[in-house]
Amino acid sequence: MITKMPMKQRRALLAAIDTGGRLPTGISSRVLDALPEAWARTEARTGHRWLTDEGWAALIPTDRFRNLTRANPETGTVTGLNYAERRGLSRDGLIVIRDPAGTPVDPTDHVPHSTAYITPRGRRLVGMPLTAPAFSTRIPPDSWAIWRRPGQPDRLVHVRGWQMSDGTVRVWDREARYYPEVELPAAELRPLPRRVRRLHTASPASRPVEAARNRLARTTRTVVPAGQPRQP
Repeated sequence: MITKMPMKQRRALLAAIDTGGRLPTGISSRVLDALPEAWARTEARTGHRWLTDEGWAALIPTDRFRNLTRANPETGTVTGLNYAERRGLSRDGLIVIRDPAGTPVDPTDHVPHSTAYITPRGRRLVGMPLTAPAFSTRIPPDSWAIWRRPGQPDRLVHVRGWQMSDGTVRVWDREARYYPEVELPAAELRPLPRRVRRLHTASPASRPVEAARNRLARTTRTVVPAGQPRQP
């Protein structure tokens, strides 16, 4: 959950996102000393201050974090934001609002048909790669894949994004009720073979019918021309 903090502290934490979690030099010692111990740790060898997991979590509410993770990784568009979320994320440099011509606009201007786009800072915060990872070449977004686990039946899933920095991928579980969106390990996903349109397991009742069709397909028929007697 987001924590209220002085603006100078907030700017310092946001700047740390751009440097991989290290609080940049030039921040006043007064601001650094005021940071809770749970938010930043000091590296003994270099003396650098690094954000902890609690420090990252203090920057953004869970619902806004999830909205950023659902950004289209290829176009960068972020949907489902209300006015307050647009304003807050734009203020922190996590998204940018653009009009239909691509010009950045202020979120308070209420420009018709404006669109929110995740920024490089926003991608770093949620662990979204800045460029397409190798995973997206093998299994691109908006494609079907097979979720394969040892000792478990294969499941058909719909890939919703790129592989994130923690090794997970957002998917829709097609075989679960209401198609829930879940995060799965990328290592457990396999490309769907082109010849397979859907996973189908034949029921025991259909096996005799399939066997009969196979026998008929293997049976050779001799066509007798009209007017000729059949051979005994």
